[in-house]
This record gives sequence, C-alpha cells and structure tokens, in this order.
Amino acid sequence: MKDSRIIRFAIGTLLAVTLAVGCGPKKDMTVLERIKDAGVMTVGVSPDYPPFESIDDKGNIIGFDIDLARAVAAELGVEAKFVNMGFDSIITAVKSGQVNVGISSFSINEERKASIDFSTPYLVSSQVVLVQKDSPLKTAEDLAGKHVAAAIGTTGAEAAKSIKDIELKIVDDNNLSVMMLSNGSADAVVIDVAIAKEYQKKLGFDIMEKPLQLEETACVIMKGNEDLTQEINKAIEKIKADGSFDTIKAKWEI
Repeated sequence: MKDSRIIRFAIGTLLAVTLAVGCGPKKDMTVLERIKDAGVMTVGVSPDYPPFESIDDKGNIIGFDIDLARAVAAELGVEAKFVNMGFDSIITAVKSGQVNVGISSFSINEERKASIDFSTPYLVSSQVVLVQKDSPLKTAEDLAGKHVAAAIGTTGAEAAKSIKDIELKIVDDNNLSVMMLSNGSADAVVIDVAIAKEYQKKLGFDIMEKPLQLEETACVIMKGNEDLTQEINKAIEKIKADGSFDTIKAKWEI
C-alpha cells in the first residue's frame, strides 16, 4: 500500500512538472518563432511623424509605416500590433524584446548598426530644414547664430549638428520642434523631407532647397535574428513586386 502511494505520487509529480514545462515560456525560440507562435508581430512606433505615423482624431495610429507593417505582417502570416513609444526608446525596446521590430522611419546609420540589424531599405529619403514662410533664411549657412530644433534620437538631430554656429535645441519629438518653429522659439527645424512636406502643406512653412543629407529607411530588428531579417526582406520584396508598396505610397502621398 505504501509503495503504491509512493509510485502514484511520483507519477503525479512527473506529470505536473511535464505540464509546467509545456505551459511555460519557450525561452529557446527565436524572435521569428515567437511571432509565428503568437500569431502577432509587435511593432514599436512613435506616432509623431506624419504621414509615416501619427494618431487620427479617433485615437488610431495611422500612416505609411503602419500600412507597411501590416502588409509585412500579412506576408508572415500574422497580425501587426502597434506599441506607442518615444522614438528614442524603440531601439532599446527591440533589443530587450519588448517589441519584435521597430518600423518608424528609421534611417540606416553606422551607430545604429552596431547594436541592431536593419532590413533591406524600403525608402530613400533626406533630412531638410523647415523654416517660416517667406523666411530670409535660405541656406544652412544663413542659420549661423539661430535657434534650430530637432527631435531626440532622430537622424535629423545628427544632421543638424553639421550646421555651423547654431544654437541646437534637442526636444522630445517632432511635434514639439514644429510647435517651437510656429511660436518663434526656434528659427528652423531639421526633419525628414516627407514630414517637412506634410507640415508645409498643413501650416504653410517653407523648406530649404538643399537637403542636409540623403539616407535610406529600413525596419529595425534585434541583432542576430537572421531568420526574421530574411523573412521581412522577402516580404518587402514581395510587396514591392506586386504593387502593394506603390499603392501604400500613393495613399500617403510619399
């Protein structure tokens, strides 16, 4: 009797351990495997960058990158779930696994390459200078001694550092930098050309003719996840080949 109770107890314990292991987190899975297992790709975005990502009147995150992320997720056979965060927090969130990818108008540069991987580029863009309408400031050289704003963590902030003799103001996001231009606390803003055109259309600003720098835009992926990078690259190629990419661009006038 005693022996049978011991055997039954041992079997019960083994089953409990087996079930616990089976139901626990699958730590050895790659990021791609976790995405496929969950049926969801979490995407870090900073919705302060129209027409790439912004929040509409109903509180929905919308924009070119949002539609692109959904198309990429669909090619992976999953849904996209967007996580709203500050732009300068997205790479950290990707590295820590808080989100699976970052798709928020990330420009490729060597500093970022040191800590994360990039997908194949999906856009070529530039950083430009936004000024008040009919401003006497026409070139970067005219900005000497002026207050120039740019958003923290952006390549616009890095590009602004190339302008000589300015008072550079690094602020929390693009909305704030443009607000500063509107109220006169900044004389110019350094920002992506597509976003600059959006603000030009809405608020009547001017854009300096000569861009500060050209750059490529890509998705941000945790370093070493080659299987996920390859799948996202294939998805981007497919979307471009079948015309979906051009449709998204046309929708957002990019």
